[in-house]
Amino acid sequence: MKNNTLLIWNIALTLLVAFLLVKQFSGPKPAETTDTTVQTEMSAPLKIVYVNADTLLEKFTDFKAQQEALAKKEKDIDGQLRSRGASLEKEYNAAQEKIQQGLLTPNQIAQEEQRLMAKQQKLMEDQDRLSKELMAETEALNNQLEVRLKSVLTAVRDANGYDYILSYGPGTGVLMVNDTLDVTGKVLDQLNATKEE
Repeated sequence: MKNNTLLIWNIALTLLVAFLLVKQFSGPKPAETTDTTVQTEMSAPLKIVYVNADTLLEKFTDFKAQQEALAKKEKDIDGQLRSRGASLEKEYNAAQEKIQQGLLTPNQIAQEEQRLMAKQQKLMEDQDRLSKELMAETEALNNQLEVRLKSVLTAVRDANGYDYILSYGPGTGVLMVNDTLDVTGKVLDQLNATKEE
């Protein structure tokens, strides 16, 4: 899940940067002007910083706690389903023994088959339902992270006049960075200070 979230963030941030760069450099050429304000703005360097997405996910306390709770829930559900599956398998083996020993009539065999098939069907339905619930919770957690991160990034950008905040880490389009441009700590402090909405 962590790798999927990181990959989604890396792709989204890379696409956003690519869009902004294309928009910045492919627009119509401004007419020559003698206005020094416009020339100063055009010649001013862009203020670009970056965050380390791995560090954000690792040290964002609310997200980490929710992720751990979700992982525990997934493990508990998996344990319950395995236990029910093992119990069903024991019942099936017991029924097979009775059939082989001739202890059940044909009518009882048919009833036992129907009962076991119904239990197996219910187990499969529960497994599917619980899997979908976990996926929905994971998606909701990722969406919540995205909203909070976007809000904090916007605040950091506006407060410091940054033009771009890039994501840096394995798998991103950013190959090299200057460590002095790392604002991960600043973003992380604000993320951890914000409360869940």
